[in-house]
Amino acid sequence: MIKHYNKLIKKVINVKDKSLEKSLQRANSGGTHKFLNTKFLNLEDGFYKYELEFSKQCLNPFNSVQGGMIASAIDEITSISVNILTKDEYLPSTTDIHITFHRPLFEGKVFGSAKIIKLGKQIVSIEGRLYSSSGKIAASGLHTALLVKTTDIDNN
Repeated sequence: MIKHYNKLIKKVINVKDKSLEKSLQRANSGGTHKFLNTKFLNLEDGFYKYELEFSKQCLNPFNSVQGGMIASAIDEITSISVNILTKDEYLPSTTDIHITFHRPLFEGKVFGSAKIIKLGKQIVSIEGRLYSSSGKIAASGLHTALLVKTTDIDNN
């Protein structure tokens, strides 16, 4: 099963795929997804690409996006990517997330990317990045999580 998922990383997901639709519906049920106006754009060369938007509520006294909001955005895109890759069979439950801030982000649209580094039987490692609207890297993160079956979540 894991080999099957790793092969998917190299393929472009068909947007008409029912499992993709289900993953995006699941993502949209979360408050963070709506708050950041997260949009899945595509999967290209193993990178899941997103557009997000930081509102005034995300800003700190410097008028730049607060670091915790950036961490939430990276958590969001890396988690959605795992769910898409596993065709809505798993969601990641974070055990560790490290964020490096390269430059400030400001109110408005930003771009994100996520790449599955390693999908194991129980644990997944994902790299996430956020880019400014001009395309410069602003933050990067390494997200490690336990894989939780979505059927277990849905049955609770």
